[in-house]
Amino acid sequence: MSALAGEEFKQGVKLVNEKRFAEATKVLKKAVLAEPTNANALYYLALSWHYQGRTSDALVNYQAILKKFPGTDAANRAYQAISAMSLPPGTTEGQWHPKPATSSTQGSVRTFSGGSSSATVQSYGASSLPEQSTIFFEKGDAGLKVDCFINNRPIKMVFDTGATGIVVGKNQLEEMGIRPPDGAATGQSGGSSNTSLQSYWMMNADVKVGTIVRQNFPIKVLSYNAAAPLLGQSFIQDFEYSIDRNGGVIRLKRKGSGGGGGSSTHGGYSVPFTWEGPKMLVNVEVNGRPYPMYFDTGNSASAVSFGMDDLKALNITPEDGEVTSTSGVSGSGSGLKFKIKRLKLGPIEKYDIPVIAHYQSMGRPLVGQDLYEGFEYTVDNDAKMIRFIRR
Repeated sequence: MSALAGEEFKQGVKLVNEKRFAEATKVLKKAVLAEPTNANALYYLALSWHYQGRTSDALVNYQAILKKFPGTDAANRAYQAISAMSLPPGTTEGQWHPKPATSSTQGSVRTFSGGSSSATVQSYGASSLPEQSTIFFEKGDAGLKVDCFINNRPIKMVFDTGATGIVVGKNQLEEMGIRPPDGAATGQSGGSSNTSLQSYWMMNADVKVGTIVRQNFPIKVLSYNAAAPLLGQSFIQDFEYSIDRNGGVIRLKRKGSGGGGGSSTHGGYSVPFTWEGPKMLVNVEVNGRPYPMYFDTGNSASAVSFGMDDLKALNITPEDGEVTSTSGVSGSGSGLKFKIKRLKLGPIEKYDIPVIAHYQSMGRPLVGQDLYEGFEYTVDNDAKMIRFIRR
């Protein structure tokens, strides 16, 4: 590290400690440019964005750390920061701002040293991440339900790749005999079913699914959740996984481990995706026109859930549509159910297939289970590919 880059990094960390985040951002940008291999400078740059509520900018840098510096202390802290975020579809700014940790509410606190400067950050408990794991699920109207444990209490959750992390309601924790968080709410959160917002809190808990255990793991607690709890991306981020809907099985293989964890994809089809924040973005042809959508295993309502603004952009006028009710973690809502002439995702092509258009904006449409029914698929996070096999 050059002397100049080292001084800028130390100054940036000092400014973060003094909560002068706008100034810290300017200094840390220079430090990162001068020393691109300094993972800790990139982390503090992300943190300075995060504290300013610039969540989209923070996410870009957190994810760059995970990609460029896997296994490092900076990567572990970036992962925990992403896990604690919750972004509804299309959100570009922060719904959660980091808060100073305390030993009683946010796990243990440790100090990371950078030169002669230091900053206080959170440290989460140990995890058990096996090389391979198999999770069985129940198919139903609410999605892929899996058996989970929160603080050793059983609960069924929906395996939802469209959710950022773990989402549960205070009412559901109380039913499990777990005391929910109290005090001032962390923020306000919405969902895809309606435009309502409700308060949420962040808390840490031990979470177990199959043989995967994450201790002192951040979960998002809504003031009330009328839908099934969600098991989202943060819990499975370290794994490639394949979903066999016919067999009711999710097979997971830890990244970088040897052996075969998922199903063979020989002779299958690969669909590329990109990360938009914590969500998988794919291109789906709608009547021959490519349109970006989120790949969402939690969407069991239809082949695609649109917003009315998406229909306008696609020049679609619903014909013979019928009003239908929708539900989710934000409560109930309504939309218009009608048929699309043609939808195509990689090898999957379906005609005259029912979809739903919600009356409010979705940010981006959500690809649902009805579109890929009959296919087993593997999500390869490293290659950014979803590999489909017809079953």
